[in-house]
Amino acid sequence: MSEDRTTKAEVIARSLEKVSDSKGLEAIGHGLGWGIAAMAIAAVFLALALSPAALKWDGHLHPQTKCYEVKEIAGELVKFNTCTGEAEKISIKAEASAK
Repeated sequence: MSEDRTTKAEVIARSLEKVSDSKGLEAIGHGLGWGIAAMAIAAVFLALALSPAALKWDGHLHPQTKCYEVKEIAGELVKFNTCTGEAEKISIKAEASAK
């Protein structure tokens, strides 16, 4: 049984030796190298093409609407944030100093 294992190991070693000596691995390596280089060049061109759009982008995917509304409820001014749903009372003195 040990002879069978040795012969199988030798057969595997010989086949690996043939593969490692073949030109196929070299061609695969060259192909991968050229592919990675082409992807790097494409990434540079893509970055250059998208840079004007990136400079104008304000960070929002959708246009932002006016989120604040001021309403008078029971004689008091209340500032509502319609985007988040928060409400805050406003005193008239704070409003006058803001102007």
